Amino acid sequence: MKKEVITPAEHKQIIKEFDLVSTWKLKADAVVIGSGAGGAVAAAELSKSGWKVVLIEEGGYFNPGNFSNDEFISQARLYRDAGYVLTENQTASIVQGRTLGGSTTINWQTSLYPPDYVTNEWRDRFGLPGYGRSEEMAAFIEEVHARVGVHEVPPRLINHNNEVLMRGGKAIGLHPEVLKNNSKGCQGLGRCGLGCPINAKQSMFLTYIPDAIAAGAIVVTNMRATKISDGKVKKVFAEFTPDPYEAAPGIVIEEMEIEAPVVILSAGALEGPALLQRSGLGNDMVGKNLKLHPTSTIFAKFKTDIDMWHGPPQSVVIKDGHNQRNTGYGFWLEVAPFRPTLTSAIMPFYGSRQFKHIKDYKKLSAGIVLVRDGADGQTAGKVEWSWGKRKVHYEMTPTDGKNMLLGLKMLAEVQTAAGATELIFPFGDMQEEFKTGPGANFDWVLQKTFEAGRLSVGSAHPHGSIQASSDPKTGAINPDFELYGHKNIFVMDACWIPTGLSVNPQITTMSSSLRAARKLAGQKSSRVST
Repeated sequence: MKKEVITPAEHKQIIKEFDLVSTWKLKADAVVIGSGAGGAVAAAELSKSGWKVVLIEEGGYFNPGNFSNDEFISQARLYRDAGYVLTENQTASIVQGRTLGGSTTINWQTSLYPPDYVTNEWRDRFGLPGYGRSEEMAAFIEEVHARVGVHEVPPRLINHNNEVLMRGGKAIGLHPEVLKNNSKGCQGLGRCGLGCPINAKQSMFLTYIPDAIAAGAIVVTNMRATKISDGKVKKVFAEFTPDPYEAAPGIVIEEMEIEAPVVILSAGALEGPALLQRSGLGNDMVGKNLKLHPTSTIFAKFKTDIDMWHGPPQSVVIKDGHNQRNTGYGFWLEVAPFRPTLTSAIMPFYGSRQFKHIKDYKKLSAGIVLVRDGADGQTAGKVEWSWGKRKVHYEMTPTDGKNMLLGLKMLAEVQTAAGATELIFPFGDMQEEFKTGPGANFDWVLQKTFEAGRLSVGSAHPHGSIQASSDPKTGAINPDFELYGHKNIFVMDACWIPTGLSVNPQITTMSSSLRAARKLAGQKSSRVST
């Protein structure tokens, strides 16, 4: 079998080679479900250690020649639910990747490891020691950083959108900082969210997935895991998922059935718990405590062009609201590179008022408040598989909601100090833009409601829904990421993170998965029948 990604184009050859009828049956030492920051790293590490690995990915495989600048096509092909996963009561929209490399293929590259106050909480609250930077994680973080090219965004690539935070933050005495991202040779094309057309972003399909294939792993795209069957030897069942914008070949492998003594689940914080639930696996904590790092947006209009889509999406952050009571719960200020289609979808106006602002799109900056949710303990978020459907529930708790309002007030002050003339707030009852300027007072923001449906909320960081803990009463997996009650079923992606990060879970997911996979690889004789 060729050492390459097996896409639908290769199905006819596979069917002929293995004389298949409809189901492709494989045996392996480990099957990995999902090819994002957790699954790709685990597959590479186990393969390099001599394990026979099969990795399946629900989405398709796209390279720079396939990436499109068309928002509609790109979202349909690269994102789960075309980029619009909605909670059941429509309180929040969630974006998540569904392609080879997972969200690392379409994220905005921000690459940070959580600070000590977060990892200390993991240790003290959930019995997960050793994740601090100064502890054993240091070597794994450095290895990951080197592999994916983590570095500070250079000054020449800090665009006008991010300069709004830098300029406005400094003007009112805040402390803007330059962010780190994972790229090599970035030219500031501003297409990170649509797939990098020059392979500058060091996503999984450029790094750890090729490592896994070179070491012998079989990687199959367009295959959705439908069920995991437990036992001494597990079975993973998967079905073909076509590309929404490309006709499938006339002959395809309709189903896969993979036998392996070890299963590694890396399907994300939404699909991961849904798969476990419909498979009848795990304890009552599976799907609970979903965290979103909820965000809300203020569009600011300036007299000069901003062109917010241009350049690396996020290169500046303001953390001044993030460390209340020295717990890290609170908020950060960042910007978002919303393109025209998404801008019109998020903007709370309709008709002529919306058209007026979209005509001035080049002069808009999108500032966002990102809240570290969980200040009140377990969140009011969960994922459930019910009546043949994955359902997502989420509402901000009182303290998290107050932190969001505090963040929106600070963001409005920063944008005004940077020279904004109008602000478009995310409150449903504000049907006009807010005229702003020197001396504007935003204390009124703190009196607004954050009730479901009254405040526009989004997320790109779902996590925590298959929580890790040393106690099965508070977690779904143990400190080795093994599912409680089921030997040799592991969870290695952002859904294990129990209490939230500062921002963007990818580096934490990669580093922790590398450590866990390396430990697992050293136990092959006791885990795998050789």
